[in-house]
Amino acid sequence: MLYRPVREKSPEHLADLAKQIIANSGYNEISLMSLSSADYSCLPELVDQLLDEFKGQKVSVSLPSLRVDSFSVDIAKKVQQVRKSGLTFAPEAGTQRLRDVINKGVTEEDLLAACENAFQNGWSTVKLYFMMGLPTETDEDLAGIADLAYKVLNLYRKVTHKNNGKVTVSVSSFVPKSHTAFQWFGQLPIEEIERKQQYIKGLINDKHISYHYHDAKTGRLEATFARGDRRMGKVLYQAWKLGCKFDGWTEMFDYDMWMKAFDLAGIDPDYYAARTRSLDEALPWDHLSNGAAKAYLKREWQKATVAELTHDCRRLPCTGCGVCPHLGVSIIDRKEGDDHGKTTFSC
Repeated sequence: MLYRPVREKSPEHLADLAKQIIANSGYNEISLMSLSSADYSCLPELVDQLLDEFKGQKVSVSLPSLRVDSFSVDIAKKVQQVRKSGLTFAPEAGTQRLRDVINKGVTEEDLLAACENAFQNGWSTVKLYFMMGLPTETDEDLAGIADLAYKVLNLYRKVTHKNNGKVTVSVSSFVPKSHTAFQWFGQLPIEEIERKQQYIKGLINDKHISYHYHDAKTGRLEATFARGDRRMGKVLYQAWKLGCKFDGWTEMFDYDMWMKAFDLAGIDPDYYAARTRSLDEALPWDHLSNGAAKAYLKREWQKATVAELTHDCRRLPCTGCGVCPHLGVSIIDRKEGDDHGKTTFSC
């Protein structure tokens, strides 16, 4: 929501930026980062330009995560020319019901079709990314994560008649964020998150499926600051005085020290992280605006609770979030076709 509206940069501009980064940094990999890189309408042209620009320099191009409903084997093959790697897909949730709740808009059939396409073209390793602790989630949704992993692994064996396939399941804890439809939803207690993590672990019993999950305590701290107010500054100061530094590194993160910082600041972290807020409550970030109307976010939250999807407004009619008129900007879509009043370009 914070990045609305979509404003695509030209492939020429992105290729020029990549050239400058490589020249000034010494790195040997360009990673095309986005909420969904494959949604970029000029991705084939951009990949071709980057590969042509860096041929002979041993600079690789990577796509960290791919939408299963827009996966292209041709593009995946191209980015593997310099450095081979597995593929990462993000189903996000284990059941169709929960994917609809979070407005993911992809199906199990999409995932299996993408994986089958990849397996037929030589890939043997797939990583699946999920979130847990989502609104309305049940153990049935969690069981769906393991079920999907087994379906992908069995599909590999069926397609290739081999037993060397590998599926990695990576599950992160959901962190509610401001200016989103889930900003009112409280994060689950740490104990419940850890129970869910172990529940999934107990369902995976194949050496060809590896399972990884994020530390629940790290996620709790993220949620506290994500939904906190200016009083979090006191906590930061106390944590710094206690020696909390480089907390992004697992070996440096000390949850107990952070809890001590909260105690010294007189603040209960669960008040911010775990509490489900009323839709009518004044929020700490209400005075900040990215253009999206709060009424729109309320409607999206209410639609999520009944698993009702909202379409993508890039190439379909406006959904009424309010960003474009509020900020005086328009969607920039570099794909030819019906523009619904948007600014369009040809790649």
